[in-house]
Amino acid sequence: MDYLVLPRAREVRGEVRAPGSKSATNRALILAAMSAVPVEIGTPLESGDTAVLLECLMAMGARGRAAAGGLRLGGPLGADPARETALDVADSGTAARFLAAVCTAVPGRFRLDGSARLRERPMEELVAALRSGGAEIACLEREGHLPLAIAGATLAAGDLAVDASRSSQFLSALLLAAVAVDGGLTVRATGPVVSAPYVASTLGALTAFGHAARRDGASFVVRRGERPPHRYEVPGDDSSALPLLAAAGAVGGRVTVRGVRPDSTAADARAFPVLERMGVAIARGADGATASFSGRRLAAVEVDAADFPDAVPALAALAAMAEGESRFTGVAHLRLKESDRIAALAALVAAAGGSARADEVELVVVGGLRGEGLARLPTARDHRIAMAAGLLAIARGGCLIEDPGCVAKSYPGFFRDLAGLCVR
Repeated sequence: MDYLVLPRAREVRGEVRAPGSKSATNRALILAAMSAVPVEIGTPLESGDTAVLLECLMAMGARGRAAAGGLRLGGPLGADPARETALDVADSGTAARFLAAVCTAVPGRFRLDGSARLRERPMEELVAALRSGGAEIACLEREGHLPLAIAGATLAAGDLAVDASRSSQFLSALLLAAVAVDGGLTVRATGPVVSAPYVASTLGALTAFGHAARRDGASFVVRRGERPPHRYEVPGDDSSALPLLAAAGAVGGRVTVRGVRPDSTAADARAFPVLERMGVAIARGADGATASFSGRRLAAVEVDAADFPDAVPALAALAAMAEGESRFTGVAHLRLKESDRIAALAALVAAAGGSARADEVELVVVGGLRGEGLARLPTARDHRIAMAAGLLAIARGGCLIEDPGCVAKSYPGFFRDLAGLCVR
């Protein structure tokens, strides 16, 4: 196992540019690959997740090449139905869900698979919705899970219903696949949609790529458009900016993260006010956000984090340093992420010398971190847990962060950028 030693910091000070949004990059890759006219994608995120999605799209017939400041990518998608096209999405849940739907809408025969952990993550609701629309999908080992054998061009236009209470990606996957279905799709969410801002991001991406996409109550209507943009610019990633801004709260100081937009509708932009409630001052500008903290102790919070799950690890790390008991509710779906994030966060805080407890639906972190001596911080090989470990390490000192390379999934340069902000 690899370890990273990240020394204690006296404060953080400086400026860094956020990487491109993983969420926006993945949606742009899918939509550009389904376009008959190539689209330039500006400042896309280059990470493990986006790389495996692009590789799969190229195997499905997309054509791409490097362009100024990004990538030029186009379709249409489609593979030879006389042979099976193997698609390996590694650890990427986004790629698994999005491609499962897209494969049913384009020509070809596909075998979709991923890592051992990804085979454990749920797909049942998406598979059921696709089958109800005529899609031919065989679950090869366990019903509702990878690996899947998919017959392409079997999804028919019409109305579908999907339960997105465990993952908004089920709904987003269907909305993206609608672009490749003649006549489009109307998709109804049968219950509450977890992480709903990500669905709004999907609708925004569809509109930006020239498609007709709208919400009508509990239903979402998507019809293919004919005028894709010449260029789509990927915004900075609020999910990656958040732990860097949180670093100001962890050790004090002032950090500016460029590239995140003040009008962002991304899910984790909703977590910025939580940082402010904890005592971290946030100033939003035209090309970034600045966080500063000069107080003695952070404040504990009680927050429903259902809409911004990726922000919970960084917020929980700060909560371990706060005064009082912080409670995170609406987070049951965190058990279905790259790791069981509720259990992983409880283990991480305890390893650093703090106290946390968890049940099926909430996480409680007791402030007043009192770690002494050498600590090995477990990350469960989860990029968001590793970023939270970085915050605990610079505040506590004497820490070994396990498997630091797992941040390559979404932000390969995270630890480099965090270390560059630290003043010792």
